[in-house]
Amino acid sequence: MITLWQAVLIALVAVLTELDGNIFGENKMREPIVTGFLVGVILGDVSKGLMLGAQMQLMWMGATAIGPTAGLDIGTGGTVGAAVAISTGTGLESAIMFGVPVSVIMQFVNTLIMAAFSAVMLEADKAIERLKLGRLAALHWMCVLISAIKTFTLIFMLMYLGGDLIDGIVNGLPAWASSGLNGIAALLPCLGFALLMNIIMDGSLWAYFIIGFVPAAFVGFDINMVGMAAIAVAIALIIWQLRTSQAVSSPQAAVASDDEWED
Repeated sequence: MITLWQAVLIALVAVLTELDGNIFGENKMREPIVTGFLVGVILGDVSKGLMLGAQMQLMWMGATAIGPTAGLDIGTGGTVGAAVAISTGTGLESAIMFGVPVSVIMQFVNTLIMAAFSAVMLEADKAIERLKLGRLAALHWMCVLISAIKTFTLIFMLMYLGGDLIDGIVNGLPAWASSGLNGIAALLPCLGFALLMNIIMDGSLWAYFIIGFVPAAFVGFDINMVGMAAIAVAIALIIWQLRTSQAVSSPQAAVASDDEWED
């Protein structure tokens, strides 16, 4: 059961994720690994908070808003997910069950708030034209305050007033639902990596990805033939890339030298 002050502090963590990127710069305070640690401190289980945060971090690594595509509010989602899992004594399945819907709903609410702020932008434009910088600053901080109050109110109500409901949902889950959520919890980190790699990976980087992945995969274990074969393939790819690039550049160098000789 989450106490009043714990609910207040968890809501403040959610507010911190709201302010990060708006007035604090990009300090990555919204990342699940950070919010999981902070929630773990508040609820008295730092190790579990860090573990849940790391697992949700893997899941949301590829949740990137590109262009007009709306992303997920991973700050509040990670905060609520970690808080529910720690307070109910469950694992990643409960964090996903509550964290993902909260991140979607909060992103929808944020979109509505941003749309409402478009009216404020008209007043801001007028303040700029008239060089009323004090009014411009007041409008800015008014929007920040509204966003913070919105996040604090919603997360506090969910954590404190909805505590019994959350306990009832988690404890009332049938075995098949728990098994399904466990399966989803195992697959979503893979999906997160796949989304991230789809954004940043280039064919020429696969060899370096393999060389970095194999040692990480065998931490604490003796490397086997599969790992050695993967590293050998990666090295072969790098050598092939280097020789291919040299072969492409050699004719150009030869043409340049011939032109110099003719001159």
